[in-house]
Amino acid sequence: MFAPSLRALLAVILVLVSALPASAQAVRVVARVNGDAITDYALKERIIFAIRSAGMQDSADLQQRLAPQILRQMIDERLQIQNAKALGVKATEEEINQRVAEIERASGLQRGQFKQYLQSIGVPFEIASQQIEAGLSWAKIVRRRVRPQVDVSDAEIDDGLARIRANAGKTESRVAEIFIPIDRVEQADEAKRSADRVVEQLRRGAAFPALAQQFSHGATAQQGGDLGWILPGSLDPALDAAIEKLPLRQASEPIRSPSGYHIVLVLDRRQFAQSRPDDVKLHLVQMTLALPMNASPDEVARATAEAQKAMAGVRTCEDLRNREREIKGATSGTLTVQVGQLAANREMHEQLPKLAPGGTAGPFRVAEGLQVVALCSKEGTGLPTRDVVGQQILLQKLEAASRRYMRDLRRVATVDILKQP
Repeated sequence: MFAPSLRALLAVILVLVSALPASAQAVRVVARVNGDAITDYALKERIIFAIRSAGMQDSADLQQRLAPQILRQMIDERLQIQNAKALGVKATEEEINQRVAEIERASGLQRGQFKQYLQSIGVPFEIASQQIEAGLSWAKIVRRRVRPQVDVSDAEIDDGLARIRANAGKTESRVAEIFIPIDRVEQADEAKRSADRVVEQLRRGAAFPALAQQFSHGATAQQGGDLGWILPGSLDPALDAAIEKLPLRQASEPIRSPSGYHIVLVLDRRQFAQSRPDDVKLHLVQMTLALPMNASPDEVARATAEAQKAMAGVRTCEDLRNREREIKGATSGTLTVQVGQLAANREMHEQLPKLAPGGTAGPFRVAEGLQVVALCSKEGTGLPTRDVVGQQILLQKLEAASRRYMRDLRRVATVDILKQP
C-alpha cells in the first residue's frame, strides 16, 4: 500500500497530466539535429502553417505526404540557426519583430494582425517566428561567410555585356522558381516526390509565392521564388528550354538539373533592351521622421499628420530639405535608385515612378520611422550599365555559392531521424 502522502502526490501528478493538451502529452522527438530536438508537435504545427498559408486543401493524407518535406525544411532551418549562433550572427528578437512588421506592411495588415492570423488558424507564433529567424540568420551567414568568397571580374562583366548586346531585341522572361535540392544520389527519388507534391498543389490552386516560401530551398524563397528577368542562356539548359515553352502563369513540371529539381513559373515576358521601366533611375531627396517600430497607433497618427503637413507646398527637392530643418528630429538625404530596386517596398515601387520632378510621395513606414520622398529628376536607360550587370552576375554566383555552403552544412551535421513522419 502507498503511504497517504505518496498517494496524494500521485493524485496531483495525474491531475496535472490529464489537464495537459493531448499534443503536449504525446510529444515525441522525430529528429535530432546536432543534438537539438525537433518534436512531432512542432512538425505537426509547421505542416498546418504551410498548408493554410499556401491555400492548400487540408486533409490527413496531405499532412502525411508533406511531413517528410517539411521535416527536411525544418532540419535545414535548425542548421542555419545553429551555424549563425556559432558565427555570432544569430537573428535577434528585435530583428524578428521588424521582419514581422515588414510582412504585415507588405500584406496590407495592421500592426499585430499577423499574430492574430496565426491564432485564427491555430498555429503558435513560435512556429512562424522560427522560420523567420532561420531566414534572417541565413541572410547574415551569406553576408559573413559566402559573400567574401565571391568576386566578379571585369572579364565576366565584359562577357555579360557582350551577351546582352547579342540578345538585344530578344524575349526575356520574368521567372519564379521553387527549388528542391539533391545533395546525395540516394536523395533523388525523395526530392522528385517532393517536387511532384508541390506541382500537385499548384494544379489544385495553391499560390506559387506561398509554396515557394514554405518549400523552396533557393535563395529567393522569401521573395516568393522571384528570380527576376532572365535572358535565354542565363540558366541551366534544361531550365532555359522549359521557360521558352511555358505559357504565362503556368507552372512547369519538375525539371532536373545537376543540383536538384526546379519548378518554374513565367510571370511575364518582354522584349529585352527596349524601354525597361525597372531600369529608370530616380534621383530623390528623402526626409525621415524618427519613429520606433513599437510606436503606438496614436504616435503613428501624430507622426503621419506631421509628415503630411511637411509635404504641403513642396515643389522642389530643395523645398523638402528646407522642411527638414524646420522639424525637430527630422533627417534628410539624397538617393539615386533604379525603380527595380524599390520592389521590396510595394508602395514606393508603385508611387515613386509616377511622380513628376518636384512631386512628393509618402509618408512611407520604414525601419527608421516615417519617410517622405521628393523626386528631383528621372534618368531613362536602355542597356544596363556595368554596375547593374556586375550586380546581376554577383547575385547568380552568390546563389550557387550559398547552395554549396548549405550542402556542406548538411554533410558535416549529425542528423538522426528517430521517427519517420
